Amino acid sequence: MMEGQQRIGVLVELPQVLRDMGQDPATVIVGAGINPEVLRSPENSLSFAELDRLLQACVAATGCEHFGLLVGQRSSTASLGLVGRLMRTAPTFKDAILDLCTNQRRYVHGAVAYLVIQNDIAFWGYAVHHPGLKTIEQISDGAMAVAFNMARELVDLVPDEILLSHRAPGNTAPYCRFFGFTPRFDAEQYALAFPASLLSRPVRGADRELRRILEKAVAAYWAVEQPTVTHTVTRMLRSRVIFPDISLEAVASEMSMQPRTLNRRLQAEGRSFRELVNEARFEVARQLLAGTRMDVTNIALALGYADPSGFTHAFQRWSGMAPSEWRAD
Repeated sequence: MMEGQQRIGVLVELPQVLRDMGQDPATVIVGAGINPEVLRSPENSLSFAELDRLLQACVAATGCEHFGLLVGQRSSTASLGLVGRLMRTAPTFKDAILDLCTNQRRYVHGAVAYLVIQNDIAFWGYAVHHPGLKTIEQISDGAMAVAFNMARELVDLVPDEILLSHRAPGNTAPYCRFFGFTPRFDAEQYALAFPASLLSRPVRGADRELRRILEKAVAAYWAVEQPTVTHTVTRMLRSRVIFPDISLEAVASEMSMQPRTLNRRLQAEGRSFRELVNEARFEVARQLLAGTRMDVTNIALALGYADPSGFTHAFQRWSGMAPSEWRAD
């Protein structure tokens, strides 16, 4: 599977959303250079470049700033196919989330679903790391709607907060209607936040025997080549770069490796851990500068810099200009 692939999943609902908004789906979809037949099966896939063009065309045709949210809110675990079925058999909410986080790499390359626990708060998040996309906000809003629906379906959980890493739109009412409260815009990540204790909630319909069958089915259905160590570390860093511990030791431990072994494996692929950390920080910094109203000081703190000057110097090395200049440009 090529880098930058997205399973269709809930995107099968996209044509109906266009119809509901008075648009001819075929005209919009073909105009984006996409074959409408691709959207008929959730098991098909698009490249991220194609998805980007498609969502740009939908937003332009409808004038709707929250188009991704409208598509995502039509989702359920059924939208995830086999992985969704596996989630419904999980013994606990945490197991269900990890079913998604663990298996997502099998069919999505260029974005990562993650679960991180900090100070007794669980963050079930989604981060796009495929570079150069113009519709990260649409994709990520849709992902948060999917997660919100699945949390309610699996364990009847409504999160304490919905974090959205973009500016508040002119009209926040559609978000309030769907989530039941106003999300926190201009956040440092896209995530559902809730007490970590709720991860132990039992999943409705948990089924140990069916789960064993589905685990084998998932492994057999996506019998894909294992990702490189570089790709694995890139995914992990993109989801964790805004959290305190992104050390080599922490990442190696999560990969069940010794730090020295991880370094050696990365070197064999022509990369280094420091390079990958810097790339993750640069990618997130650009997304936060472009998409949010967070000031440079808070972005620096979110990325683990002790003071803004260190972040500014690093950003200048990466981009050739200061963060404030890059944002203005």
